[in-house]
Amino acid sequence: MYLQLTGTQIRLLGSMHLFPATSRRTPPWVAEAYDWADALIFESDPATILPFLKADAPPRAAQLQPLMSADAWTQLRTLWPAEGPLAPLDDLRPWAALICAPTLLQQVVEGVEPRMLRSANAEAKPYRYLETAPAVAAALASIPLDALAAALALLMTDHSEPQRTLELMHAAWLEGDLHAVQRIAAESPMFNLPGIRQAVLDVRNRARAARLESLLDTAERTLVVVGALHLCGPGNLIECLARPVEPVY
Repeated sequence: MYLQLTGTQIRLLGSMHLFPATSRRTPPWVAEAYDWADALIFESDPATILPFLKADAPPRAAQLQPLMSADAWTQLRTLWPAEGPLAPLDDLRPWAALICAPTLLQQVVEGVEPRMLRSANAEAKPYRYLETAPAVAAALASIPLDALAAALALLMTDHSEPQRTLELMHAAWLEGDLHAVQRIAAESPMFNLPGIRQAVLDVRNRARAARLESLLDTAERTLVVVGALHLCGPGNLIECLARPVEPVY
C-alpha cells in the first residue's frame, strides 16, 4: 500500500478517498509518507471535475432510463437530491450518475487527500496532479451505457452495499492488504461489470504510468498518492510502470 519505486526518489501511496463516518482512523504510514515527501502528486483535482458532471447536450443520464427497469429507475430518481450540484439527475452525464450514486448511500468523512492537501497548503509543500479533468471525463465517458445501467440497477437492489463495501475496504486498507482490497472491490457493481473497471482504472493507470515515466529521474523525494484500487488487480499502476518496487509498509 506504501511502496518505493526501486532506484528512484518516488514512492507510491494507495489511499482511500473517503473514510466511513464510523471509522475515521488513518494508519501511521500515511503520516510517515507525507513527512518523507518533499513534494506530492495527487491523481486529480475533484473540484475541477465538478463542471464535467453535467452535459450541455446528450448523452445525459435520462438515456439510462430505457435500459433500466421502471422500478430501478424510480428508485434512482427518488434517491437523487432535488437541489445542489448533483441536481437534477436528468442533466448529469451517464457516467456521473454512476460515480455519484454510491456516495448518496454512504455515511462518510473525508479521506487521505483532503487531509494531506490542508497540511501541504499550511506548510507550503508543493503538489500537483497526474490527470486533468478533461482526461478523467473522457476515460469515464468510454463506459458503455448498458454497463452503466446494469451497475445502477444492481445498486438499487441493495442500498446497503456501498456503505458495506466502503467499511470492508477501509478495514483491509488499514492493514495494508491490497489483495483484500481488490477482492472486496471485485464484488461491487462499480467494478464487476465489463467496461467499468477498464474505464475507471485500467485506462487511467496506463496514462498515469506514461506521465510518471518522465519523473523517474527526479532528485526530489516525491510521493504519488492514488486510490488504493489503482495499485491492485490486473493492469494496475505498478504493472503499467513495469519497474521493481519495494514495500515501505
